[in-house]
Amino acid sequence: MNKQNIVIYLLTSFILTCNCAFAANLDSIIKKSEINETSTIAVSVKDAKSGRVVYEYNEHKLMNPASVLKIFTMKSAYDELGKDYVFQTTVFADKNNNLYIKLGADPSLSTASLKTLMSNVKENYKKQVKDIIIDSSIIDDKQWGIGWMWDDDTNSLLPKYSPYSVNENKIDVSITPGTNGRMPEVKTKGNYHMTIVNLLKNGNNNSISFERKPWVSGDMTYVTGTIKSPASYKLPVSSPQRHFINTLNSVLSSSGIKYTGTIKTAPVPSGLNKIASVSSEPLDQLLANTLKNSNNFYSEMIFKTAGGHYAKSQGTTQNGVEMFNQYFSSIKSDKPVIVDACGISRNDLLSADWITSALNKIYNEENSEEFISLLPKPIEGTLSDRLLNISLKLRAKTGTASGISSIAGYIDTKSNKKYSFAILIQNHAMSVLDVKKFEDELINEIYKM
Repeated sequence: MNKQNIVIYLLTSFILTCNCAFAANLDSIIKKSEINETSTIAVSVKDAKSGRVVYEYNEHKLMNPASVLKIFTMKSAYDELGKDYVFQTTVFADKNNNLYIKLGADPSLSTASLKTLMSNVKENYKKQVKDIIIDSSIIDDKQWGIGWMWDDDTNSLLPKYSPYSVNENKIDVSITPGTNGRMPEVKTKGNYHMTIVNLLKNGNNNSISFERKPWVSGDMTYVTGTIKSPASYKLPVSSPQRHFINTLNSVLSSSGIKYTGTIKTAPVPSGLNKIASVSSEPLDQLLANTLKNSNNFYSEMIFKTAGGHYAKSQGTTQNGVEMFNQYFSSIKSDKPVIVDACGISRNDLLSADWITSALNKIYNEENSEEFISLLPKPIEGTLSDRLLNISLKLRAKTGTASGISSIAGYIDTKSNKKYSFAILIQNHAMSVLDVKKFEDELINEIYKM
């Protein structure tokens, strides 16, 4: 054996020895964990550039990714729309003095945005307005994902998504304790009417829950529990369209715009004069919010819009899924199953091996750092209080649902290697904190490699 071959042999032996020791350490952490006794754990670690497998454990099991899915649905949308894409809400006028409002599926549209828009309309259009006609055709009107849980109807993290969207389709609710023997008081802010069934009691702590009973009434909210001190909540609305129109009417009134007819819905005819428009921030900034704060509402609105752009038709989740499948079609791993953009559906299924393969695809694309930088690092968003010891070495997305925890992303190791990794945990019955600590232990071990 010549000198060059000896060097190669020794180097290869060293790498294999390190990998074996590393794998043994991860195996030990997993097998000694209480989580491993009753739950399913899947792990995949690969070299981000070469794709070389560094560690595998249950890597081909299809599991629910929770919000880790957002990395991939949002990357396909980012690739389709481009980082500078903006969502526009535009007002046109026809020759009969009707104003058309073309909705743009802007997930960030707010009351303030509408006020800016109508202020510009007031300044640019001096005629008496007859009808207000809303074009909501940009995306479909399906408001929840396949497999979403009915009892999440009051979950502020899961508001209904719709072309009629303003203030993320949520209203402010304030609750104050009763005094002098009176019941606690529940108040909603704004013009959206919601029937509140107040079953609260004064108590020694704040333990408040909201529930809707669709078999009784779709827009009746039961508030139960106890209250000691004033509290504020965000509550999803049951009817995004009614919420939008109520908000619009209020803004029209405050802007001094009166109309003699009614509010209707219809597509904008071609050839109308543009009166005013308001735009969102560029897509990359919206995605930074989506990924860092795991915003389900933003992810669904962006995904549908991108799906419509891809299919050159109305935006639907199915169009988004086709866009996603096309974007990741080159990956030769376990075929993914997705039915929404945010990962909340239990019908979504990915394997750890597919996730790291998809991460590697993203990493090896031109200008990949632009998108990867949108993922949270420790001190940001859902990683604000985790893995702070390696805050400059990690970009990752977390996922959490009942009995489910996940994390995936990129890590720069102590030995200056760039790894993609995925950790999926399914059907656990432990505290979220304990499961996240277990994930962090695995990630810190990966960092040592």
